[in-house]
Amino acid sequence: MKPLNGLIVEDDPMVEFIHRNYLEKIGTFQEIYSADTVADAEHLLQSKQVDLVLLDVHLKNGNGLDLLKEIRESQQAIEVILITAANETQTIQYGLHLGVLDYLVKPFTYERFRQSIELFLKRQEALEQDNLAQETIDQMLVAKQRPDSSSVELDKGLSADTMDRIKAAIQTFPAAFTIQDLVEISGFSHVSVRKYMSYLETHDYVKSQIIYTKIGRPYKVYQKC
Repeated sequence: MKPLNGLIVEDDPMVEFIHRNYLEKIGTFQEIYSADTVADAEHLLQSKQVDLVLLDVHLKNGNGLDLLKEIRESQQAIEVILITAANETQTIQYGLHLGVLDYLVKPFTYERFRQSIELFLKRQEALEQDNLAQETIDQMLVAKQRPDSSSVELDKGLSADTMDRIKAAIQTFPAAFTIQDLVEISGFSHVSVRKYMSYLETHDYVKSQIIYTKIGRPYKVYQKC
């Protein structure tokens, strides 16, 4: 398969960080570009080779659906996945009418995101063939969803969106880290981070170790399991 490039169109820096982290974790894309406005996205699409756009609808400076329409009118061979909090029927219908590959409503899990990217990759691989069998066409048109292995019911008071952000922040640490380290990079309060880390440790996502020092109080460090 040819080298693939992606473009994230998202004006929330933390959400952009999560999307980028997910794409890097999947490890298929050669280049991952980012834009926080329609104008910046248009410039990148004109100057760079882009195969997949992860597109938000409600941007601070523009509407993602307008960009989607421009992409389709330009007849560029670019796949688009809408990733947005907009779940109104009219918006979804319009996106489907303009040929989006998938539609993810925030918040979502990494596993659901990965399924969407796998659908994109299968379509790219299929379209490199000269002729397609009916079975291959069916696989391109129908997203066969597998059970979400990460969909564990969260404890009361925990949100899936915050959990995804905490997990994405954890991925940035190459080695052990503290609660304070996570607070600084995630932007959440110390109390919130501690609550989510307790849940993640209980479910074997992270493990902790108490570090004792000659001077001062002992402290706890975490590592991803």
